[in-house]
Amino acid sequence: MKKKATAAKAATKKSAAAPKNNKKSKTNAAGDIIELILKDHKPLKKLIKVLKSEKAEKSEKETAFEEFAPLLLWHAQPEEKVLYVHMKEDSEDLRVEGYEGDMEHALASQMIDEVRASENDDQWMARVKVLAELVEHHIKEEEEDMLPDTRKAFDLEARVQMGDDYLQLREEFEMPELSSTNRSSSKKSKNAHELHLN
Repeated sequence: MKKKATAAKAATKKSAAAPKNNKKSKTNAAGDIIELILKDHKPLKKLIKVLKSEKAEKSEKETAFEEFAPLLLWHAQPEEKVLYVHMKEDSEDLRVEGYEGDMEHALASQMIDEVRASENDDQWMARVKVLAELVEHHIKEEEEDMLPDTRKAFDLEARVQMGDDYLQLREEFEMPELSSTNRSSSKKSKNAHELHLN
């Protein structure tokens, strides 16, 4: 997997290093990695509302979590391998933000494991709320700071190449398996995820 991510990065690096061109590119902006990430954030934000809700029952939150966890990981892995790598290696101004993104993804992944390892309902409810708040903060920072900074640092052609690499890696990453007791919901989560992205 590392070889493929490195090859994808190398292909994008050539384009990312190209100077910004003020003329409108013929490249389709829909493939811009920024637009793809914003699209991926939409279903996550809806699920965060359920996970944070004081009114939602535990069963409702469990259903939301079983969709949220694989969806988040499926989005985060290619984002780390493409966008964050370019931020850290191709833009001195975005390097720290790239490392911050990596760290926040690692914390979210750890929190997912913590939620699954909860010993009682109260602990589960507390952990899932903290996870939702962490990811909500991360998404807000990305949308308000990191993605606008990325738009300034990389021209459209570079961002579309990153978008192609992102989509290719996302196809290669399988939806993560849930715990053995929840494997049947994994298929449902994948189907629901595909609906969200279409």
